[in-house]
Amino acid sequence: MRDPYSLEAEHGVLGAMFLRPELIDLLSADLSVEDFYYADNAAIYRGILDLHGAGQPVDIVTIGARVGDLPCGSPAFAYAADIARNTPSVANAASYAGTVRERSLDRSLIALSVRINDIAYGDQTTVDKVAAVQAEAQAVDSQSATSEVIKAEDILDDYIEVLQARADRGDEIDGLSTGIPDLDEKLQGLKPGQLIIIAGRPAMGKTTLAMNIASNAAIREGKSVMAFSLEMDNTNLMDRFMASEGRIPLHLIKNGKAPHSHGAELMSAAGKLKHSSLYLSDRASMSMNRMRAAARRHKRRYGLDLMVIDYLQLIESDSRTFSREQEVSHMTRTAKLMARELGIPVILLSQLSRECEKRPNKRPMCSDLRESGAIEQDADIILFVYRDEVYHEHSEAKGIAEIIIGKGRDIAGGTVRAAFLGQYSRFEQLASGWVEPQKPQKVTSMASRYSKEKF
Repeated sequence: MRDPYSLEAEHGVLGAMFLRPELIDLLSADLSVEDFYYADNAAIYRGILDLHGAGQPVDIVTIGARVGDLPCGSPAFAYAADIARNTPSVANAASYAGTVRERSLDRSLIALSVRINDIAYGDQTTVDKVAAVQAEAQAVDSQSATSEVIKAEDILDDYIEVLQARADRGDEIDGLSTGIPDLDEKLQGLKPGQLIIIAGRPAMGKTTLAMNIASNAAIREGKSVMAFSLEMDNTNLMDRFMASEGRIPLHLIKNGKAPHSHGAELMSAAGKLKHSSLYLSDRASMSMNRMRAAARRHKRRYGLDLMVIDYLQLIESDSRTFSREQEVSHMTRTAKLMARELGIPVILLSQLSRECEKRPNKRPMCSDLRESGAIEQDADIILFVYRDEVYHEHSEAKGIAEIIIGKGRDIAGGTVRAAFLGQYSRFEQLASGWVEPQKPQKVTSMASRYSKEKF
C-alpha cells in the first residue's frame, strides 16, 4: 500500500502562489514544509516562505535563484516554470491546500500505527506503554489543529455574557477558593487553564498549603480533585488531611493516640473525606506525560476540577537526552498545556535554591526558583511560602506565614499573611484583629552619639 499523497494538489498550491503571491499568507497559514510529500515540492515551498518572509518578490525567477538545484538535481527555475505553466486557475487553491494537509495527517497516522506497534512490543511496563502511545497520539492531534483567527465582533456576544456573569457574581470570586479569604481576594480564585506554582524552602509549609487548597476544593466546594504526591505516600497524606479537617494534633494521629483523645473529631474528618471527590496518587516515579494521561482518563470517568503535583524536582524525565534545564522546561510547559487542555487549574510545587538563605532578608523571589527561567515563563501565578520563625527562633511572627505573590497575570502582587497551625497541618485566615508586630527601633545613647563625632 502506497503512502497517501496528491501530486496535483501540491502543484496546485505552489502554482497559485506563483500566479497570485498575495495568497501566500492565506494558503501557508496551516501548511508546513513537512506537509509536502515530494522533496522537490517541499524545497520550492521552503523557498517561497523564505522569500515572502524577507519581504522579497515571489516568482519563478526569484525562486530559481533562491533554491538553485532541487533534491532531484534539476534546476528549480525550470521546475517552478513548469508548475506555473500547468496551473489553470487559482480558484480552488484553498481546497488544494486542504488536500495537502489532509494527506500529510494521513501519513502521520500511518507512522503512528508503526510506532504504536513498536511500543507494544517494547520492554516497558503496560502503564508506560499506554502513556507513550497517548503522548504520540497527542503529538499527531496537535498537528491537526488549524490556526483560527476570529473577528472580535464574532465573540462579542459571548464576551458580554461573561461581563454580565461577573456583575451578577458581585463579591464572589471567579474561580476555586484557596480557603483563605485574604488570598482569594488577591488572586480572585484559581481559574481554569492556570498553572500555579507554590514554592518554598523545606519546612515552610508549601505542601500543607497545596493540600489545604485541594481539600477545600474537594470538601467544601464539591469539586473533583486529583493530587499526585511524589514525596509522601497516601498514608502520610491522609494523616495530614485528617489532622487538618479534624483540627487534631498531627503527632497524636501518628502515635495512635488520636482515637482515644479525639475520637469524635476523627469520625467527623473521615466523614468529610469519605463523601468528597478527592483522589490521591503516591507513585514515586511519574513523568509528566504519564500524569497527563492519567488526568485525561480521570476527567473522562469522574470529571476533574483541580490537579496538584508535589513536586516538580521529583518528576521523572520523559527523555534521558535532555539537559536538566530542558527537562524542567518540558515539564512546566506540559503542565501549562495540561491546564489549558483539561480546562482546570494545575498547582505545581517547586523547591527553592539555597541562595535565598545566604541573604540577610531570606524572603524568596523568582530568581530563587531552581531552573527559574522556564518556571517563571510558564507560570500564571507564583506563590512563595515564608515563615520567619524557621530562621529566627524568637521571631515575633511565630505562627504567621507570609504567602508572597511573586508573579500574577492580571493580578496585583503583594503579600498575604495567614495563620500557620503546624500541629494541625493547616493554614487559616488571620483573625480580623491581628496587627503585625512593629519592628523595635534602635535607641542610640547620647554617649555613643558623642563618641562617633569627629573633632
